[in-house]
Parts: sequence; structure tokens; C-alpha cells
Amino acid sequence: MNTLTKLATALPTLALLSACATTAPTTPNTPASENVTDAAYDRMAPAPYTCTDGSTINAKQSINKKQVMLNATLPKVNWANQPIILNGAVQGDTASYVNESNPEVIYAWHMKGDKGILAMKWADGKAYQVNCQVGR
Repeated sequence: MNTLTKLATALPTLALLSACATTAPTTPNTPASENVTDAAYDRMAPAPYTCTDGSTINAKQSINKKQVMLNATLPKVNWANQPIILNGAVQGDTASYVNESNPEVIYAWHMKGDKGILAMKWADGKAYQVNCQVGR
């Protein structure tokens, strides 16, 4: 797929992410199945993470480990089953993924062993971070 086609395909998702307010983001009206991804994923179930503040995250890495799909329920930022795709890579036993497509907020997901950390930082300096563990 050429760059122009990828950009045209990603525009609805980018517009949706851009619509988030500078306060806590809200769940978009687009179901997870309509998110744009060109990475291959296996049919295994995502890893279920339980987080320290009562949040839950289901994480699934692409087969080549260059992308992760999260489905996050984060009560502190008013998210319920929010899908998000992040790009990155695995180095050693640590996986790090980032989504910087929205100028208002940056998302980061890091995994090592059975632990994960989700961090969000808004353009106005607000930040949110939660520590998670598989199956807690």
C-alpha cells in the first residue's frame, strides 16, 4: 500500500483522535473493527491486564511485534472498551509502543514479562499512568 493510500485510509481515525478534548479523552463512536491497521495478528485471545486503579486492558501484539492493539477500560479518563493502536518494537524482553497521531495527547504502552504500563500525556501537561499485570 503506498503512503498516499495509507494516509487516506487513516484520515477517519486521525480525525477521530483529533476530536478528543484536552481534558480526559472520551470513547469514539468507531468500533474497534474499523480501526486502521496493516499489521497481521494471530487468532489468539489478547492478554488481559488488570491495573492498580481498577482499569483493565486487553493487549494483543502483531505477529511481527511492531504494533499492539489495546482495548482499554480506564475509569479515571472515562474510557470504556476504548480501542487504540500503537506502533513500536520489542528490544530484548521489553516491548515499547507509542501513538503520537493526535497532537493533543501521546499514548505509550510498555510490556515486560507479565507487567504493563500505560501512560498518556496531554499537550497541556496533564498526565495519566497506570501499572498493570496479566490476570491479577
